[in-house]
Amino acid sequence: MKQNLFYSVIIIFIFCSVVNAQDSTKPKLFKTIGGVVGWGNSMMKGTGYQVYYIVGDYSSSFKAPKKKDFLAWYAEPQFNFVKGDYTKKGSLDYEFGLNLGIRNYVKINEGFYFYQMLGSGPHYISAKVGRQASGFIFSDNLALGTFLRLNQKGLFLNFQYVQRHISNAGLKDPNGGVNSYNFVIGLSRLK
Repeated sequence: MKQNLFYSVIIIFIFCSVVNAQDSTKPKLFKTIGGVVGWGNSMMKGTGYQVYYIVGDYSSSFKAPKKKDFLAWYAEPQFNFVKGDYTKKGSLDYEFGLNLGIRNYVKINEGFYFYQMLGSGPHYISAKVGRQASGFIFSDNLALGTFLRLNQKGLFLNFQYVQRHISNAGLKDPNGGVNSYNFVIGLSRLK
């Protein structure tokens, strides 16, 4: 049994080495993986909606970058704590969902990237807000961000400023929507 396990590990190691060696000649996609945390607040007078973000962040270019600017898709699964108009004092409501979209990266140098992103995704909110019904919503996002290298192993600081709109596309009243400004910061590994 131990001998079979040993041979299996050797075969897997050889296979991975061969596959990796074959891939090294191909141009590589630009990929990021990481997470961000942050805070957001409603931009609308009389509407209380504060968001405390916990977000995963993944992106991958559509093809190997050949120029300093290139396009990528992104996915941001998130679970956020929310303080709405009618949230009880000392407690928080929640929202969760997945944003998908497009990022346009601009490589300033090896240690600094600037990006713009536009996306949307389905979410669920438990908070009761005067302008917006709780339940199923869409989250539309427009953001500017940067990646700043922290070390030589590909670890980068990720900072975003996000303008966000949530509403439910008229599925349930009220549907006045909530617009917010948001700041998030985190760590990402660029590959």
